[in-house]
Amino acid sequence: MRLHVKFDGKDPSKTEILDAESGDRIEGIHSVEISIDAFKGYAVLVLQDFSLEVENIEAETALETYDQVIGTRDS
Repeated sequence: MRLHVKFDGKDPSKTEILDAESGDRIEGIHSVEISIDAFKGYAVLVLQDFSLEVENIEAETALETYDQVIGTRDS
């Protein structure tokens, strides 16, 4: 599923997350953080009251990222 974030640039409470193909509104999203640099773009969705069924997904946990950056966890 591809998502479309619709934001008017003025009022964050009017932001909508839509299914890019169908245009249907996606419910249960608490917040979205978007980060774009010169090479890539990332979106972090914070969900509430959700059920999730996925196939072929790549994920990274916060703990793994912390270890890669700080390198403090014992192996």
